[in-house]
Amino acid sequence: MIENFRAVDLARGYGTPLHIIHETRLEQTAFHFRRAFAAAYPGRTSVHFAFKCNSVPAVIRTVRRAGLAAEVMSEFELDLALSLGYQGRDIVVNGPGKSSAFLKKCLESGVRLISVDSLSELELLHQTTEAAGQDTRILLRINPDHVPHGMNSGTATGSRKGCAFGLDLKGGEVERALAVLKNMKRIRFYGYHFHIGTGIREPKEYSRALERLAPLIGRTRRAGFEIKVMDVGGGFASMTTRELTTGEFLIYQGLGRMPLGLPSGPGATFEDFGREIAAALAKLFPEGELPELMIEPGRCIASPNQVLLLTVRHVKTRPGVRTWIITDGGLGTVTLPTFYEYHEVFLTNDVARPRTQKVTIVGSGCFASDIVYRNKPMPPVQPGEVIAIMDSGAYFTAQESSFGFPRPAVVAVNGAGDRLVRRRETFEDMVGRDRFTDKA
Repeated sequence: MIENFRAVDLARGYGTPLHIIHETRLEQTAFHFRRAFAAAYPGRTSVHFAFKCNSVPAVIRTVRRAGLAAEVMSEFELDLALSLGYQGRDIVVNGPGKSSAFLKKCLESGVRLISVDSLSELELLHQTTEAAGQDTRILLRINPDHVPHGMNSGTATGSRKGCAFGLDLKGGEVERALAVLKNMKRIRFYGYHFHIGTGIREPKEYSRALERLAPLIGRTRRAGFEIKVMDVGGGFASMTTRELTTGEFLIYQGLGRMPLGLPSGPGATFEDFGREIAAALAKLFPEGELPELMIEPGRCIASPNQVLLLTVRHVKTRPGVRTWIITDGGLGTVTLPTFYEYHEVFLTNDVARPRTQKVTIVGSGCFASDIVYRNKPMPPVQPGEVIAIMDSGAYFTAQESSFGFPRPAVVAVNGAGDRLVRRRETFEDMVGRDRFTDKA
């Protein structure tokens, strides 16, 4: 059941693959996050939803109703935010590869803050502001060289060796940025931003990262700059799914051994994260000088409030080898996050049917790697039954592909009913950019 609707009925009514947004719970989750941090931190807080996580307009409108502002990384996402009613003052801009055209659009839109990722980007922004004759406000993104325990090395965005993001804290780039900022009259420094990874389950990882910034905060004050904003990024885990560790990923992809699942226990709450970060900032700043705490959640809000439905097309068993469940969606089209994340899978019409076999779930793509999961414990299923990939709200729609098949529809459900919020892609959509003749 999703709200008051049977998942199997939605699948039959709208077709599959199909994403279902639990709109009521999504709004409640977003509001809960904002309230938890506001209650934990004595200073000002602002919460900006990470558009890269899920840019479906119906999702963004829902989190906006809950009071979340916008965090964008591209011209598309900036245009989307503005088209959905956000004002420039509601938008912060991130990303390591901003072009001059994108920076110019940010100035024209009056975005609240631009997070500067490198010294060369700072110079490009300086040139852009001078040419436009416009002022802007920035954060300096820091690479704190902190990797949360157990994190997959591919998503450790605070790693100095493994990730290009941010100014190198240990290499002195931050100090060089502060030095050149003194001569950039149209750029106003507001504070710092960092991001240490994704799927973070332990609140203390944020306080550990903040501790690494303590010497920098002192040097910033001595250089004559005031820190008005401290942006701790996102990365908060959805507690009903998780990224595989580096070891698990290698064993799973190399040997096909499925990880055990989720950790035992309920996991950390939004309140736990809020209290830990608030306490860490209180150690770094005097009570009267607390900066605004900025947070950029995505996964923890969107992931648990969306479900992906797939129809079983065929079941193929080779005795002594394995059983394959062939569905209408796989890695090449709609399930890319299952390559590196653990998600639970349920049979929608009989969730209690015993899981008596290990199967490999694949899509309909004509290539061997179109795999949803290998060796996944599942009940026996029949063609025509519908399975649910749980917690599909983070990066599933963002990374889907038209690899031989149309991209899926998205439906939102709430107490008032169900409605189509993104139609299924058509042939005309898929070839809309192509020319079928040589004529101009």
